[in-house]
Amino acid sequence: MSAEHQRLWISLQQQGLVEGAPPAPGEAGSPWYILVFMGFFGWLAALFLFLAIALLFFFDLELDWFFESPLLLWTIGLLLIGVAFWLLRSAASEFVRHMALAFSLAGQGFVAWGSFGGADAIGATLLITGFQMLLAVFMPDFIHRVFSTCVAALGLLVFVELPLLNVVAGGVVLVFTGWVWLHEFQFPRMSPALRAWGYGGGLALVASRSEVVLGLNWSVSNGMLDTLPTIYGWLATLLEGLAAVYIVYSVCQRLKTAARVQILALCALTALVLVSAVAPGLLVCMMVIVLGQTGSNTLLKGIGIAGLLFYASAFYYQLHATLMVKSQILLATGLLLLAVRWLMLRLVNGQAGENP
Repeated sequence: MSAEHQRLWISLQQQGLVEGAPPAPGEAGSPWYILVFMGFFGWLAALFLFLAIALLFFFDLELDWFFESPLLLWTIGLLLIGVAFWLLRSAASEFVRHMALAFSLAGQGFVAWGSFGGADAIGATLLITGFQMLLAVFMPDFIHRVFSTCVAALGLLVFVELPLLNVVAGGVVLVFTGWVWLHEFQFPRMSPALRAWGYGGGLALVASRSEVVLGLNWSVSNGMLDTLPTIYGWLATLLEGLAAVYIVYSVCQRLKTAARVQILALCALTALVLVSAVAPGLLVCMMVIVLGQTGSNTLLKGIGIAGLLFYASAFYYQLHATLMVKSQILLATGLLLLAVRWLMLRLVNGQAGENP
């Protein structure tokens, strides 16, 4: 520690702001724009690495047997991921970390290729989802864990259409994401991993509803669930609502809010669950915003706000009504939100007066 830092620490001690020995100096992190560029070129390098190997298939090198063997594809993929793991364990710079990311993404591409070549579509997608869960746990890199968690959650939420899985997936992912952000600081040693899992789960929740809003079909079973009773959709919404109740109740308990504020919050949540049944995406985005606000996480809150604006705009655009009716709905919604804000301020100020 330099003499200037030592004088600063002594000054803070004299003012009673710190105590004990000064902390050991840490390494200065790279600026965010350097991380963004390195991350972008890492993904670009992964694409070129994957294509460079895959293009061998299009040349007359008699390598058809290689690309038709799921075992060999899995072997090459696992070797590339193993190299990435070794690089991440010994990473000394941002360049090495993102080079490891390139190897890992290319390896995951070969694993996915081999999975679809050796199993049916649903089985391969489930296998890839489980593999991404393992990578999210064991790969020692923040960006890698965010990516793997997001892909695994999207696999459960979107890519696989199995009745029981689709009913419980939304609630399970929402509960998991809520638990991670609500217990972020209770496990200091696991904090980087928890934050990565939280971001990955939040991104997956926000992105998953775009399939319904945009009329896409990302699943691998070609609309198997379209023939099932409507009760499946309502059960999925109910489980997501119960997961949201867990998040809202936990936040209220942490903030030690009054009973009437908790009742009002649960009533508003019930209304939001009913609205989200016809306007997908609103509930999960609101829960992401609540988690971001609770943990003072600006990035997480921004992800939720961006998703909320997108889904609200999509619902307004796709609403089968005249422009006059739409404008009246906007006016009523604005007045309702202002009334809710006024009521919340009254309750918060009243609670502050009771507990000075």
